[in-house]
Amino acid sequence: MMLLRTLVLERDGQDAPVNGALLCGFAVGQAGSNFLVYSLDEEVEPGSSRVYIAALRKKADRYFLGGVESRDDLQTALLVFKQILTVAASGVKAGGATETQVSYHFIDLKGCKLPPARPEDHHSVIIKKALVMKVITLGMSAPTLPAIESASVIVPSIRFSSQMVSPPKGSGPAELPRLPAQEDPVEEPRQAPVAPPVIAVQAMPAISTEPNTPAQLKPPASTDHSTLFEVDSTLTNLARVAQELTQQKLAATEQETALEQWQARLQQEQTQLEEKARALEQRTAQLHDQSLAVSQRSEALNAMMSKMSSLRQNLRGMLIELDQALDS
Repeated sequence: MMLLRTLVLERDGQDAPVNGALLCGFAVGQAGSNFLVYSLDEEVEPGSSRVYIAALRKKADRYFLGGVESRDDLQTALLVFKQILTVAASGVKAGGATETQVSYHFIDLKGCKLPPARPEDHHSVIIKKALVMKVITLGMSAPTLPAIESASVIVPSIRFSSQMVSPPKGSGPAELPRLPAQEDPVEEPRQAPVAPPVIAVQAMPAISTEPNTPAQLKPPASTDHSTLFEVDSTLTNLARVAQELTQQKLAATEQETALEQWQARLQQEQTQLEEKARALEQRTAQLHDQSLAVSQRSEALNAMMSKMSSLRQNLRGMLIELDQALDS
C-alpha cells in the first residue's frame, strides 16, 4: 500500500480547501515547460474520472502552479499525457520516445513544497478511472529528473479568499468544433468564464470520448472524502503495522530478557558444578593420601610381624636348649 502525494486546492463555492491526489509531473524539453497532473476523484460517468493538467514552473527551488496559457504548450502536454496513459495501460516500463512521440521525463517532486492552486484555472481531461492508479504507480516507479528551471521572473497571480462565489446555475463548459482525427486527435474546449473547461482525448482505447454536447459536471467531492484512493485506509494500515511492529519489538524484548535470565541460571549452575568438581578433586586427593598412609602402615605391620616370627623361633630354640641343659 502506497502513500499518495497530495496538494491543496481552493474551489469556487467552498470555504475550506480540498486535497487533490498527484498523479504525475513531467517536463517537456522541446517546450521548455513542466506540467503537473492531479485528480479530485470526480467521477464524470461510470468508469470515467476527471483529471486536471496544470503548468508547473520552477524558480530558485520554488514551485508555482498555474494554467497552461499557450495553445501549443497545451497540445504538447496532452500528447505527452496520452503517451503516459498508453504506457500505464500497457503495464511496461517507461522508455525513450519514438520518432512519432514527444520526448519527456518524469519530474522528481520528492520533498518539494507545492503551493495551493485553483482547479478552475487548469484544463481537465476525462480518462478511464482504472488508469488513475496506474499513472500514479508509473510516475512513482519510473526514473525521474529535476524540473526545468524557468528563465523569466515568475509573479504569482493566484489570490485566495475564504468567501468564494459559486458559478451561475446552468453554466457549462463550451467546446470547440471537433477536428478530423488525423489532423488533431485532441478536442480542446474554450475557456469558460467560471466553470472548468473539459478536454476529451480521442483515438485512444483507454481514454473516453465525450459527445458534442457540453459535459455535465458532478458536484465536487466533499471535504470529508478529499483524500483519495484509500489514503485514510493507508494511514490506518500503517498505524496497524506500526502497532504490530511495536508488539513484536516488545515480544522480542521479553524473549531477550528471558534468554538473559536463562543464561544467568546456566552460568550459576556451571559455577556450582565447577565448585563441586573442585571439592571432589580435593576429596579424591585426601583419599589417595589416606590410602598411601594405610599402605605404609600395612607394610610396617608386616615387617613387625616378620620380626616377631623370627623372635618366636629364636625363643623356641632357646627354650629347647634350656630344657636340654636342665635334663643333663
